[in-house]
Amino acid sequence: MVFDFFRSTGHGAVEAVEEKLAGMLRDGRDVYEAATDALFGGGKSKATKREVHSTDRGINVAQQEVRRDLMLHASVRETVDLPLVLAYMSIVKDAERIGDYAKNLYDLVRYGADFSDAPDREELDRYRHAVVGLIDEAAAVFEARDSDRAQQLIDKADDFLDEHDAGVKAAFRSDAAAGEAVARALYFRYLKRITAHIMNLLTSLVMPIDRLDYYDEAKEDRV
Repeated sequence: MVFDFFRSTGHGAVEAVEEKLAGMLRDGRDVYEAATDALFGGGKSKATKREVHSTDRGINVAQQEVRRDLMLHASVRETVDLPLVLAYMSIVKDAERIGDYAKNLYDLVRYGADFSDAPDREELDRYRHAVVGLIDEAAAVFEARDSDRAQQLIDKADDFLDEHDAGVKAAFRSDAAAGEAVARALYFRYLKRITAHIMNLLTSLVMPIDRLDYYDEAKEDRV
């Protein structure tokens, strides 16, 4: 819904913004995969650290470029719907945060976490790949501006949030060693944050402007 307004103007900046946002999603996926590959057996290395941090820096640069594009768009048009420009600003923040939380997953590796031989590896790996699929689907839906698929994906991801919360609670109540419990609690916490930011970004396709960016909230606190 947000994108419909700018696209109707025919301004070339619209396409540039959309391409950069989709690119940020894809780059966020790359950071996520590099970090979780390390967590599930690859271990920390200088090469992985460079990949994670350099890709994340590229996402940050893209965020700045999108903001500049939006300000330029607002400054050259005679009439501008400021709430819509602000909505773009909100969406690009969500795309950027995906890379940040993926980078946090690599921090777990740096602190010594290793799920390669974990007794619950299969379950942990299932959640890992579910989020990869979510990022991929979100990028495709966003590029296609498919509001029906976006709503379906939001509903699917909302169930993931409950599962991630359950993972945090299970880790908190676990009798495992402190390091293992903390690693799992943070793992599910970061997966939840990535999922929520993907959902926030997708709201641009299905929600009016005043309802963007609320999946960060607990379900009982959503308006």
